[in-house]
This record gives sequence, structure tokens and C-alpha cells, in this order.
Amino acid sequence: MKLPALCAVLLLLASVATAAEKSQVIEKSFPSQPGKVVRVDVGPLDVYVRASDIPDIRLKVELVAAAFSEKQANAWIEAHLPTIDDTEGELRITAPDPGGLSLFKGVIVTRARVELTLPQSARPDLSTSSGTLRAEGEFPEAKPLRLRSASGDIEFTGWVSRLEARTVSGNVQVLATRAIDDLLGRSSSGSIELTGGARKAQCDNASGDVHLAGLLGQTAVNTTSGNVVARFDALPAGQEARFTTGSGKVRVTLPPGTEPGGALASTKGDIRSSYAGKTDPEAIKLDLSGKDPKVFVTTGSGKIELL
Repeated sequence: MKLPALCAVLLLLASVATAAEKSQVIEKSFPSQPGKVVRVDVGPLDVYVRASDIPDIRLKVELVAAAFSEKQANAWIEAHLPTIDDTEGELRITAPDPGGLSLFKGVIVTRARVELTLPQSARPDLSTSSGTLRAEGEFPEAKPLRLRSASGDIEFTGWVSRLEARTVSGNVQVLATRAIDDLLGRSSSGSIELTGGARKAQCDNASGDVHLAGLLGQTAVNTTSGNVVARFDALPAGQEARFTTGSGKVRVTLPPGTEPGGALASTKGDIRSSYAGKTDPEAIKLDLSGKDPKVFVTTGSGKIELL
């Protein structure tokens, strides 16, 4: 390591060692009843939500800040404290996103997270700006379960009838313990990944990739430059699967015995299909010879594979 870099590291370590550290922990319980909405919108705070076989709602908020002065550490904690408002039908937890304010220039290390343990009958609605958002368990009353973030990642493990996961630059990862009835995933530059299946899925992305496994029905995927990989466990007659991308590659795997109709078309890319069809001599296009279900894949310069 070069001497200037070593000096910088030693200086940072010394600063952390002599910093003033402040923390605040809030732990509360709230009554619940079937269908109670738990609405969380906490800016940069990380959010972890878990379903459990309990009758009440349990909340833990942890805020930690290390700064050059006690005043700076306290200011950071005060600025990130969430507001809690509980009524019979809704628990609302909100916190601002004060990032960039000058009073935080001396803050070196921070940790901010909201943890919720909920009855399965609750209906979570969760949002962050830059924090990680993670939910796990089964939420049968959430129709839909909404997970939103600006730049933070979204992770869901479990089952819900309908799931909406939206982020701008974060990744979306869904690990379904059984097939979700209806999935909506949206991102701009992050990836979208599903394992465990969905009976209906719609995913929109710009430059991120989309990977979907265990699909069981109607599917629509749109990307600008992201690659798409989709594997179907079932695609019943009367259902459609549509994939559109500007320059990304598209690979679609259908279940055995499928006789798809529809069309595969690319402006500049190659087409490879395990299913028979009629080619167009004036375009890079394959009209599939089956009748049902319908599969449509369109890309600008990306390669298409239908397996």
C-alpha cells in the first residue's frame, strides 16, 4: 500500500476510535385484528418484516450514529427518528429522508433499521428510499403486498397472493415458497429475479436483467437493454406470454408437450427455436405453427431462444 493511502486509512481508523457514539432503541407492541394495515415509509432506514403466529404487532427501531462530536451524533439520531401513529385499523410508521444536510458532515458510521414482527393477518405496505427492504413469511390478507424503494434492494421470501415490488435502481429478489398468484416487478437499472413461480407475472425494466423461474401462466416482460430468462412449468391453452426488449437477449423455456403459436421477431439478432414455424424471407421472423398457447418475442438486436 502506498504511504498516502496508508496514512488515510490510519487517520480514518483513529477518527472512528475517538468518535462519539450515540444510539437509541425503541421497542413497542400494538394490538392487531385481521386486515389491519401496517404502513411503513421510512426514507433511508432499512426495513425487516417477518410474519409469525402471534396476536399482536411488535416493533423495534434501532438507530446508531458515530460522529466527531456528540452533538452531531445526537442530531443524526433526532433527524431519523420515525413517527408512530396507531389507530384501530392502521399502524403508520414514517420517517423523513434528511440526507445531505450539513449537520451530518461529521457523522462517520450509522446504522438505522426498523424491525417488525406481524401476525399473518396483517396487511403490510412498505416503502424506503435508499434502505434495504426485506420481508419474509406468509401474508394471506395482503392483496397486494406492496414493497417500494428508490435505490435500495427489495427481497421477499414466502408467499402472498399478489405482490407488487417497485424500485428505481435497486434489485428485486422474490423467493416464493409456493407460486404467487399475481406478480408485478418494476425496476430501472436493477435486476428482477423470481424463483418459486407465479401464475401471472408482469415485469418492466430498463437496463436490468429479468430472470423468472416456475412460471405457470400469463406473462409479460418489457426491457430496454436487459436480458430476459423465463422458464415455464406450465402455460395452459388460452394463455399468452409476451417478451419485448430493445437489445437484450431473450431465452424462454416451455414445458414438455407445448405446441405454441405466436411469433419470434428480431431486427438484427438471431433466432433459435425448438418449435416448428414458418420463416419470413424478408425479415428475421418465425411464425410458430402451433395454435395454443401463444408466445410472442420481439427484440431489436438481441438473440432469441425458444426451447
